[in-house]
Amino acid sequence: MDNNVPVMQSQIELIDILHQTAQTGAGENVDHSQFRDEILTAYRIRKVETKFLELFSRSKISGTVHTCVGQELTGVALAKHLQPGDWITSNHRCHGHFIARTGNWQGLIDELLGMKTGISKGIGSSQHLFAPGFISNGTQGSLLPVASGMGLAMNKRGQPNIAVSFIGEGTLGEGITYETMNLSSIFGSPHLIVLENNYYSQTTPQAHAVSGSIRGRAEAFGLECFETDTWNLTDLLETCGKAVAHVRDTRRPAFLRIDTYRLLAHSKGDDDRERSEVEKYESLDLLNRLANDSEFTGAFAAIANEIDDYSEERLLNKELYDYAEYRTDQLPRATSARTVPVENPGGIFVKVLNEAYKSILLEKTGIFIGEDIADPYGGAFKVTRGFQDLRPDQVFSTSISEAGLVGLAIGFAVSGFSAYAEIMFGDFIVNAMDQILNNASKFHHMYGKQTDCPVTIRTPMGARRGYGPTHSQSIEKLLLGLDNLLVAAPTSLCDPTPLIAGLEAQTCPRVVIENKTDYGNPLYQPPENLLLEKIGGDLGTLALSPVGGRPTLAIVTYGFLARLVADDFERIFRETDRVPILIAPQLLSPVPVAHIERLIRRVDHVIVAEEGSEGFGWSDGVVCQLLQRNRACRYATLGADPVPIPSDRQLESLSLVSTDKIIATALRLDQDHD
Repeated sequence: MDNNVPVMQSQIELIDILHQTAQTGAGENVDHSQFRDEILTAYRIRKVETKFLELFSRSKISGTVHTCVGQELTGVALAKHLQPGDWITSNHRCHGHFIARTGNWQGLIDELLGMKTGISKGIGSSQHLFAPGFISNGTQGSLLPVASGMGLAMNKRGQPNIAVSFIGEGTLGEGITYETMNLSSIFGSPHLIVLENNYYSQTTPQAHAVSGSIRGRAEAFGLECFETDTWNLTDLLETCGKAVAHVRDTRRPAFLRIDTYRLLAHSKGDDDRERSEVEKYESLDLLNRLANDSEFTGAFAAIANEIDDYSEERLLNKELYDYAEYRTDQLPRATSARTVPVENPGGIFVKVLNEAYKSILLEKTGIFIGEDIADPYGGAFKVTRGFQDLRPDQVFSTSISEAGLVGLAIGFAVSGFSAYAEIMFGDFIVNAMDQILNNASKFHHMYGKQTDCPVTIRTPMGARRGYGPTHSQSIEKLLLGLDNLLVAAPTSLCDPTPLIAGLEAQTCPRVVIENKTDYGNPLYQPPENLLLEKIGGDLGTLALSPVGGRPTLAIVTYGFLARLVADDFERIFRETDRVPILIAPQLLSPVPVAHIERLIRRVDHVIVAEEGSEGFGWSDGVVCQLLQRNRACRYATLGADPVPIPSDRQLESLSLVSTDKIIATALRLDQDHD
């Protein structure tokens, strides 16, 4: 049944239409014994979920529980047609999908009880489940592009598998839904999007939340559409089988709408529906209708007793995941004191970056995804120029879909590929923040450290090009300190090839910030009176200091600002009457504080400067950490003015950190000291 009804139709009319469909399906004369396995699985799902509600009422579990009572057969019908190697991505209402796919109801109970034997070691609880072939997250639609990326990874490996994503109709309000439909269709991902249409988005009636045709939304992106409901079991199983077979055979995405009705509240007790409305569907529900059927009553009772007994026994033997193990992350926090001189080859920074990334494309079958990265354009700043000509099957030039393309890259990364997503301008990375924050950075921990997400998201940041307010901000402060997310900033002070290789060896997700002004600089060649060194290996910190001199002023910065300071090194010495040392971490998060502390031990004054606007940024965080270790120095922070970057080049220059401002800050420290 298509929801091709006028927007002005009321929720009552929609529910009445649905009720007619349900009555027709429930009234069919079907021998349900032929579907015994499917019905018993659905009943087990229901009893597990109602047990959760009981345990919640007894304060034995915390958080929230979103049950699929009334909808159990959707997951059962889909799982029946899946093969080993297929993946399901699910949402907040995931218990039924999980049990149907894995059969591990015991591990699910353990998970909600917070036990280390749970699916996600008791960390993810109700909404965040992981097992081979299954992954769920509570943010609406966030796993859709991840599933599409998984499907593309299956195609690249020549696997006959597919990815299946469950969403509710409320997710039709999320833009990521349409980004994914578009990208899946363009690239041909074997991705089946399953819409469980229960006519309510949490408590908002569908008539107030979804306009136009549901089917038309999918058809607009060229997806083959299938429709069925949960009251006609024969048709449900057949239609699910057809949809799965279509995706598996064509290696193309499809859309399956399953009309259903949720019998319980959205979450525990938040239900504003009329009781009489719910009762209509309770009477038509298949499991309710079979409750007194002699064919099933004995098996139903045995399942209920088994779930009760297991739950009560587990309450007596509750063991938590070791927090000391949980709290560790994947970030390269250990620092080395090994110091080596830096000897840069010739070459322009952007071209050297191009070669560094190209080695991953060629040697490690890297996947590169981004807007306009195809040849001959090669990206807005030409970092990926030539990649598509070399490896056309490894380069995905996408639509304007920052969240979608990062999600695809995450899907490739969790499937074992070296995946690189390019955001055309750093300002636009905010469009992908859900993917970065709620997927990439959290996967490792919230699934009990059972999976990694080593995706690389790279983007040009910074001003000094006259691009104006929405294409010039340095917003790395929004990324710093996110759990388990590495943030790096290469600089033309040093050949970035070792840094890129070192990042590739990490198991954590990472964001690489490449300053767009620095792209055109030749790699730095220090004069004879200056020594450029690197401390700590490939990911280490750069230090530029006078040969044989004793620094008294440390300037700590990164990226293009580090190059700016290096180029004006002698001027800073001359006008401040202080011997400077430039300290340029390549890692912004985690900050190698031990390197900085070591280099400032004999320094009186420290300026920490960043490209981003002043206040609550990288420089503040660095100074805070240094103060806890070294209170002998006098510190100052320096950032851009807290306003959007103006387009006019003169005004732009006035708003940014400059050599003049660095010198003025150093002189002010001297005056304050006096």
